[in-house]
Amino acid sequence: MAIMGTFRITFRILIVGILLLSGISSAQSQWFRSKDNADEMYEQAVQLTNQKNYNRAIAVAKEGLSQRPEFTDLELLLGRVYMLTGQWDLARKHVDNVLKNDEKYLDAYYYKINIEVSSKHYKSALTAVDGALKAYPNRKDLLLRKLGILDVLGYIAEGNNLADRLIRQAPRDKDIQQAYIGHHLENARRYRAQDLPSAAISSLDKVFAIDPGNLEARELMGTSDLSVHTRSTMANQISAELESNPTSYEWLMKKLNMLREDLRYAEALTVLQTIYRYHPNDGVARALERELREEAAVFYTQTDPYMLYQSILEKDPSNREALRKVIGLATSRGAYREAMTWVNAGLRREPSSTELLLLKLDLLEYERQFSEASQIAGNLLQRSPSNTDMRARYVDLKIASSRYYVSQQQNDLALRELELALEINPQDSSVLESMVNTYAAQRNYDRALETLEQQISVTNNDHLKLKQASLLTDAGRFDEAGDVLQDLINAYPDVPQYLTAFTENRLRAGNRLLQDDEYALAAQQLRAVLRRDTNNREAINYLINLYSATNELDSALYFTDLGLASYPQDREILLKRSSVLTSMGRFDEANREVRSLMDRYPYTIRYRDAYTENLLSAANQAKRINNLDGALDNYRAVLAINPKDSVAQLNIINIQMERLAYDSAQYYIQQSLQWNPNWTDIRLRRAQAYEAQRDFLRASADADTVYTQQPSVINRDYAAYLKSRTLKNQFGMHFLRSRYDYSEDKYDIATLEYIRTFKKGTIGGRINYAGRASGTGLQAETEMYYTHNPKWYSYAHLAFGNQVAFPQVRLGYSLYRTFKNESEVGLGVRYLQRDTLRSTSVLGAYSKTIGDFWVNLRGYAVWEAQDIASSFALVGRYYMNNRQDFLSTTIGLGTSPDDRSRLIQFSQLTGLLTRSVGAGYQRTFQYRTSLGINGTWISQKVGPQNFQNQYDLYISVMRRF
Repeated sequence: MAIMGTFRITFRILIVGILLLSGISSAQSQWFRSKDNADEMYEQAVQLTNQKNYNRAIAVAKEGLSQRPEFTDLELLLGRVYMLTGQWDLARKHVDNVLKNDEKYLDAYYYKINIEVSSKHYKSALTAVDGALKAYPNRKDLLLRKLGILDVLGYIAEGNNLADRLIRQAPRDKDIQQAYIGHHLENARRYRAQDLPSAAISSLDKVFAIDPGNLEARELMGTSDLSVHTRSTMANQISAELESNPTSYEWLMKKLNMLREDLRYAEALTVLQTIYRYHPNDGVARALERELREEAAVFYTQTDPYMLYQSILEKDPSNREALRKVIGLATSRGAYREAMTWVNAGLRREPSSTELLLLKLDLLEYERQFSEASQIAGNLLQRSPSNTDMRARYVDLKIASSRYYVSQQQNDLALRELELALEINPQDSSVLESMVNTYAAQRNYDRALETLEQQISVTNNDHLKLKQASLLTDAGRFDEAGDVLQDLINAYPDVPQYLTAFTENRLRAGNRLLQDDEYALAAQQLRAVLRRDTNNREAINYLINLYSATNELDSALYFTDLGLASYPQDREILLKRSSVLTSMGRFDEANREVRSLMDRYPYTIRYRDAYTENLLSAANQAKRINNLDGALDNYRAVLAINPKDSVAQLNIINIQMERLAYDSAQYYIQQSLQWNPNWTDIRLRRAQAYEAQRDFLRASADADTVYTQQPSVINRDYAAYLKSRTLKNQFGMHFLRSRYDYSEDKYDIATLEYIRTFKKGTIGGRINYAGRASGTGLQAETEMYYTHNPKWYSYAHLAFGNQVAFPQVRLGYSLYRTFKNESEVGLGVRYLQRDTLRSTSVLGAYSKTIGDFWVNLRGYAVWEAQDIASSFALVGRYYMNNRQDFLSTTIGLGTSPDDRSRLIQFSQLTGLLTRSVGAGYQRTFQYRTSLGINGTWISQKVGPQNFQNQYDLYISVMRRF
């Protein structure tokens, strides 16, 4: 046995060690996995891809990306693997992600193009190659790839332009020659299929120009003729056929193709429209239109003078006359960039050409590139310093350049341009004015004023003085600005412009001081405006705002009246007057003002809102003075204007609930929920109203909805409480254990309880069981609480038991009266019978709730045979957790007829001095399950110096359902 025990211990140790090691290993592997080893995974995925183990490569790449999502090389590799496995959508997704993060990733463009071509999305492939060419404009392989895609799409004209451009740029490049030949061979096949032999021969001629011995081109050339018919014979036949059958699709198409070969594109397009008219659903004709229009564009381009001179320059770049013509034609058409390209080409040959530099100067000015233009003007001015026209133009360009920089908020560059202009002409007033404006835009008012003084010394006029006053005002130097303006007014009293500037100065001063909360100084400035212009609307408005902000309502009202004297129909002033009257508590007058505005302008929402705000203010004031009827009238007036007003709805509901007018509250609650079914606060108020009306089923449904809409501890608790109030049944189990220091006997009672709730109260029954050496004690009890009305309720009790452990009969009745101050009084009787004992008691009780505390005092007068005794009990509870839980204490004097633990010994204890102290705690979970424990110590004086003690422990479990 010892060996077996040792083996078991050793085995357990090994198992624990293995588990620990596996946990450590798991933790270590998890720790290592948490590190970023994406680089190693990239190398592994590359190897797996090379080994064609694509599924494993995809898994490794995904895991690497989960560690480093921004690893573009790894994501591109994942896209490539998807491409190799034909999963085009996934491949496209990852390659697109790479290009979003890096627009210059060339390999990503290659994969993108391959994906679209392989999945036969040729238009998407064309878009992809254009995107690549935007990043790499002249890359040969991308251009050749684009040419191939254009051939697949059948975009002949675009393909021709690209092929010609490539062969022109690199005529000896073998790759380009091969692509050029392949393009035109494809065109020849397409033309041959469309019965366009002349166009096919033209394409083959271009092939022979590069490769005279090309066998494929020779084979195609042998089949590109009009068989036995001459062109004139064919034309005659087509005309005859169409004369007899003008809607023939076959002969209309032959006519169109012949006109196309003859380069008669306008007539060909007319025939195409005829085909549309007779054969509107023909897809071939629709597809042919684009090719036809592109060929026409290319053809007519060859007859354009601009293109002709351009072709001359391509062959002879030194031809000055052709260069002038090309530049002139491009400029006349508004193609300034093309003209600039040719000017720059000419300047590369003749850098010092004054003619070309002047042309470039003009073009730069047309393009509003003033800085570059001014540099060229400066160079030309250095060549001819005495050229006054060029000097003036240089200055003008510098001013224009500075304005551009100012518009781009590059004020330093703007000032540099103006400084360069001043070097040419230090006294130029336009340059100085621009510098003043630029400094002002920078809010560098000191430099602006300094430069303005310089300008005034050059050109002294009153306009500059007015500008000086404006700058001083902007700088916040209002008094200095006022002095300058006063001098102007004194010199020119009849010039309204100066009076207006003076008023503006004072208004701005007042506004600035208002912003700085310097109300007294602001009022001085604004009153100064009114002394010169008593009708100045802006000053009046500022003063109304000022005195409203400082709560000087009489002054604010005075200026509203002053404003209305000059502007009796001014809506802003009327609205402000209403606001002032509201602040003064003169709600009826305020409402009349706004009501008149609302009646005159019924579709102006702000007047309706202002009227509503006044009514709400009046209602709130009425509530403060407890004039609830007046408050309700105003709130109802608000709802008459705007039935959806939530403030009015909520306040009416609150007032009605405070008045216990739940039916009226429910009416407005229903109206509110019709407008806004998800208004949680109102639904909560409805639950509270239903609770007050004791309609717990509806209250519980609303509380559940509130908790669903706004999950919170408070809402959950309230929903649980109301749910519990809908439960009608309660089952309980109780256990009482009593011990004595004067006896070895045990006295325990076990109880099963059932309680049923009904509309007026509760009724319940109990079965008490007590095991004794002399037998089994049983007792059946029933009790009821019955509510007569909100003020009165009754308690009744009836019990019958055998004589082993319980009295034979117990009866009790109490009547209680409740008061609004959360107190109640009660009066009752008790009757007990055991063997020959008959006991009758009278009960008096008083209880009071104070916050979370509840106190109950009970007194009993007991008549037993010829003896009279009394007892008292004081019970206190402290409630917690929304009154679900409580702590209790009990102090007793004497033996109470309601004390269950001592009723079996009631006759022996009636005359004894008995004192008791108890404490307990009850905890309720979700208002359904309650657990309670209570302990009591009872001391009984049985002789002059003799006491005996009893110890009770009471445990209870109750569940509502």
